[in-house]
Amino acid sequence: TVPPAGRAKDLSCPICFDIFSDPVVLSCSHSFCRACLQRWWSERRRDSCPLCKEISSFRSPNPPISSALRNLCLAEKTRLSAGAEPGLCSQHSEKLKLFCLDHQQSVCVVCRDSKAHSNHRFRPIDEAAEERREEVRESLTALREQLKLFEEAKGSRDQNAKHIKSQNRNTEKQIRDQFRKFHQLLQEEEEARIAALREEERQKSKAPKRRTFPAKSSEMLQ
Repeated sequence: TVPPAGRAKDLSCPICFDIFSDPVVLSCSHSFCRACLQRWWSERRRDSCPLCKEISSFRSPNPPISSALRNLCLAEKTRLSAGAEPGLCSQHSEKLKLFCLDHQQSVCVVCRDSKAHSNHRFRPIDEAAEERREEVRESLTALREQLKLFEEAKGSRDQNAKHIKSQNRNTEKQIRDQFRKFHQLLQEEEEARIAALREEERQKSKAPKRRTFPAKSSEMLQ
């Protein structure tokens, strides 16, 4: 692949010369595509930097990804895609006929033969699109089923909540009714006892008083 010029050159992998894909950074601060670096290390069987040959402290296969560099590369790819003719590769101006399963992106035949996609798996873009549509349909079906189960569970929960609320109201009413009856019985008992006490008092007040007579004189003398 021909090394890129201009702004894209600063965002290009020194191995494949394409814009970084999943850029990783080594302890020496040099960056490479993850796939390119792993292939380089695998072929040479040592974890050294392809540029300065320094042995990296980040051992394969997981050197850290440079998030900032990855974001810049994504922005650059988006910018290039916006300026390219629809359906054409932004880097090679070739028709996008293939889909890279490893990088999950549409590519042209030149991209396929580049080092950035070495040993990658490809599908015709129409076939890949149909597979994606099928995956989307399956995902939508699964989501609809989950939504249906969720709505059923929500309806059952709401129904249970209404039933519990109704039961609580009925129990509360029964408790209030029982205490009301109990209070009424106590009041009736109170009134009955007071009435009985007053009746007893009235009867006692109507009873005849016993008369006392003076004693005879002989009895007095005795």
